[in-house]
Amino acid sequence: MVKTALASALALALALPAMAQQELGIKKLDIDSIAPEVLEQAKQISLQGRAATDALQQTEDMTWVKSLAENIVVQEAQRRMEADQPKADQVGEAQQTKPEKKHPLGDGHRTLIFVSFSMGDQAIMDLMSLYDGQAATGIVFRGIPNGVSMADAVTRMHRMTQETQSTVSVLLDPLAFQRHGISLVPAVAIETPEDKLVAKVTGISSVEYLQDAIAEGKKGDLGIIGQPVDISEPDLMTVAQQRLEELDYDAMKKRAISRFWDVHTGHYLPAATEPARRRVDASVLIPQDILDSEGKVVTPAGRINPLAMRRFDQKLVVIDPTKAWQVDLAKREKASAPLGVTVSIMATQIPSTSGWELFNATQDSMDAPLFLLQPDMASRFGIERVPSVVTADDTHFIVTEHTEASVQEVAHANP
Repeated sequence: MVKTALASALALALALPAMAQQELGIKKLDIDSIAPEVLEQAKQISLQGRAATDALQQTEDMTWVKSLAENIVVQEAQRRMEADQPKADQVGEAQQTKPEKKHPLGDGHRTLIFVSFSMGDQAIMDLMSLYDGQAATGIVFRGIPNGVSMADAVTRMHRMTQETQSTVSVLLDPLAFQRHGISLVPAVAIETPEDKLVAKVTGISSVEYLQDAIAEGKKGDLGIIGQPVDISEPDLMTVAQQRLEELDYDAMKKRAISRFWDVHTGHYLPAATEPARRRVDASVLIPQDILDSEGKVVTPAGRINPLAMRRFDQKLVVIDPTKAWQVDLAKREKASAPLGVTVSIMATQIPSTSGWELFNATQDSMDAPLFLLQPDMASRFGIERVPSVVTADDTHFIVTEHTEASVQEVAHANP
């Protein structure tokens, strides 16, 4: 029993960060002086505690934790609204570190058959039938015809594949046209996995001809054979670039910001009609046994109380920011919070008519970030009315509801 108690204390001490050990005046343990069996028991206690905590966070009953993270979307929106445009070198660095996508035709050498709607649907469908089932082979378009929507162009391509029942890949890849200098169709090119040209020929669509030429040692541009036609579709990348240049980013940004509060509405709650104080069960359901690495049961299925594992070092203050007296309550709750307690102030609603003006004014008044209350968080903590202040004891969350009269009474008693 003594060894068990010592092991428990040891597990707790091992879990303390070095900084906390120094600040609390805890002497660092001399591991060599402790019996091996006690060390092993301490290790198991530590592992069991971690396993229980991890499993607890994975239960559906802990969805309220997600709400804390989701609230950051409001703060992030405000940060982006105020931030400068990214620097050119930062954009370049981000592009360099962006992972490359795999090519739809695979990782090896690829055969590209360049086409255009100017060739006629039947000629394109003949190619789809001819190369049906051939690996690493694709029918490639440069763009969509002028005056035709992307949806209509894709529908047209899909109709041709349906009529031919072909499984050949059909790609919309203007970069491939640029890469290999394709200005007339049909054309065929074989390229390496690094997008380098092996050989190409213009005016015909015979892959066999190009393969025979490569086998004879010919490489690069093999010229024009047959009767090619012009490409009717404009380069999709050029069109996209032109449209981007025509966009009014400042106007788009302002519209997005103005619509933000139409989407992020919060979770409306009615006002408290009388002071109240409730205790809410903090326990959560463990749907199945928690096992350690050896398959032993650490915590059996059932209910477990997270407050028994970790102290609730938070104070949640839920207010309607349209009411000045509730904002004042939040300021007083923040100022009176004990050392080591984090105060999170949450709004039940931000009317779209006042939006950012109200949001920023409330934050400035409280000198603290403001978050939006989410429905699952309100449910988890048993928050039913505003304003409410949530704290906790050893086993329960404690929800205290206030009225304007009760708040003013406290304010007068503690000027």
